[in-house]
Amino acid sequence: MLRPKYEFCDSSEYHGAPGDMGGLPPNLPVIPTYVQHRTEGRLQKYVLEMAQHPVRARMCGFGEKDRRPLDPPPVVRLRVRDEDGRFMQSDDVAIWKFVVSATLWAPCSDNDRSVVINPNTLPSSAPVYQSSSSTSSAAAASSSVMSLSEPVKVRNLVGTTVSNAYLLKDHNDQLNIFFIFHDLSVRTEGRFRLKFQFTIIPSAEEPRAFVESVAWSSVFEIFSAKTFPGMTDSTHLSKAFASQGIKITIRKNSRSRAYHSRPGDDPDRDEDDDDGAAVNILR
Repeated sequence: MLRPKYEFCDSSEYHGAPGDMGGLPPNLPVIPTYVQHRTEGRLQKYVLEMAQHPVRARMCGFGEKDRRPLDPPPVVRLRVRDEDGRFMQSDDVAIWKFVVSATLWAPCSDNDRSVVINPNTLPSSAPVYQSSSSTSSAAAASSSVMSLSEPVKVRNLVGTTVSNAYLLKDHNDQLNIFFIFHDLSVRTEGRFRLKFQFTIIPSAEEPRAFVESVAWSSVFEIFSAKTFPGMTDSTHLSKAFASQGIKITIRKNSRSRAYHSRPGDDPDRDEDDDDGAAVNILR
């Protein structure tokens, strides 16, 4: 079965919509990764890398209440080199001004897919019927004009697209700086990848914001309700974060199912709303 066609837009032209939470992260200029550490007067290089890639999710559609988070939740790790090229201890780095933003891209990383036109707002081609009645002709013309409404642009990547830094231990008991995206959903089905951009919140010493480092996720797939194969097993990394108070859904058992629903199954039923999941609260 052919997938529906979606019309994507340049995210730089999107300024938010009613009920939208904060719009998209701004497009910031990229500068070389060596920046001056003003507090200690030394150079640092920031290296952003993927710690956990998303694999799949069920599309959440164009409603505002239904959320289907990426599974497993994407996690980005930040490593900091000193001016001699050596990695610094994570607990020696001031992380309170660090943020990472996420945007959605095509698999080949050449097209931004963060914004999509809601297909329900596209103008419909209302048929015009020939009639000898002037009233019928006027009604048909009026119907045609009314159908030409302005299409509505909405975020295709839904949820919390910006993460603060967390100083956490991974599943190997190693302390690192992480950025966790446990609340990301995608409206449309297809294959995508995420682009993560690290920046430092502007301050009096450095009033400008720049992209210091970039990381890309691997390609993942968003399925329709009928073809979604189910959630994956919770990873060791997710379990390690949950044990430290991070809000991540931990599944005791995998929720895999066939690619096609059985006759009589409800395609809108949430496969994860049963007794196999436990949620830890964000500290």
